[in-house]
Amino acid sequence: MLKINKKFNILLSSLYSIFIISLIIIPQKLLARADYGEQEAAQTAGLFPSGGAEQIPVFLGRFAGGALALSGSIFLFLIVYGGIIIMTAAGSPDKVKKGKDIIIWAIIGALILGSAYAITSLVFQAFQ
Repeated sequence: MLKINKKFNILLSSLYSIFIISLIIIPQKLLARADYGEQEAAQTAGLFPSGGAEQIPVFLGRFAGGALALSGSIFLFLIVYGGIIIMTAAGSPDKVKKGKDIIIWAIIGALILGSAYAITSLVFQAFQ
């Protein structure tokens, strides 16, 4: 029993480390700017005369993409965590139920996030 708990703790700590590293990497990707010449083209065409107005939609889009990536990571973590709880239940119905509940609620959360993204995308396409 001690070996299983030790392996479980190692696995859980490695998943936790990956989650923490993703919290460090995702904001860096959000704030990174790739310049493909759209700024000069927009200024030449006179689309953004105020200078900073184009930054808000770009930042919000990057933030939404990063939030979706982070929620996807959390979803994956919860599915793996629920599976580990079920596999290490050793026949205990309470632990099996707990693992199934974690997996079910993770799937429900992912479906809610996916539908929110689809509705938001549909609304933005309707107003463009």
